[in-house]
Amino acid sequence: MQPQQTGTYRSVEQLLRDARARLQRLTPGQAACAQAEGALLVDLRSELQRRVQGEIPGSLVLERNVLEWRLDPQSGSRIEEAADHSLRVVLVCPQGYTSSLAAAGLHDLGLHLATDVIGGFEAWAEAGLPVVPGPTMTGSYVAAVSSRIILDPTGSRLLVEGRPVALTPLEFRLVSELLRSNGRVVTRDELRSSIGDWSGSRSRSVDLHMHRIRRKLEPCAAGLLTTERGVGFRFRARPAPEPA
Repeated sequence: MQPQQTGTYRSVEQLLRDARARLQRLTPGQAACAQAEGALLVDLRSELQRRVQGEIPGSLVLERNVLEWRLDPQSGSRIEEAADHSLRVVLVCPQGYTSSLAAAGLHDLGLHLATDVIGGFEAWAEAGLPVVPGPTMTGSYVAAVSSRIILDPTGSRLLVEGRPVALTPLEFRLVSELLRSNGRVVTRDELRSSIGDWSGSRSRSVDLHMHRIRRKLEPCAAGLLTTERGVGFRFRARPAPEPA
């Protein structure tokens, strides 16, 4: 005979409502802005979903069952970015349901800036925001640029749609730094700091090197390397739109 259960229970719909009441949820556009400002965008979708639907450039791919262990600043299995409880996390799932429940769980760990994307990945794609082919290995960041570009460290060169593009050692270091930024704008000062000074680095030689790299990427990929006026440079997932 089963023991009689007492107490009240909440439905999953109520759990979802309670979870979302704790969050400042973001539209896809707001999530993209947050990511550009340094927020950690985490994709919780399955490998099959990412393979079929694509992935968000610069996002971190994590399985739902390890999320808390990877993002809890007190966990021995945390990722490097989870240094303290001020980490700003934006979760993405297929339609924005699982991500809401998961974000509320992160709040319980003290990550009070955690939130999710309204409508999930489907809304992100429908908004025309950047999507690249998947899948990326779990625990890794999605490449910020098209798979048309592959960096070949053994030959200090780029492969653009299979075509080798020779780079000087300095050009190779600059491109490597930009690719590691996952679509974020890298300032001139950051480039100088991360790869070290070189002759003329206090002048406009950074711009001259970028100009030469962009010429080597023509005609099919030059638009992916953009100059952000007054700030620095970035590799985009897709070419920047032409000015109106």
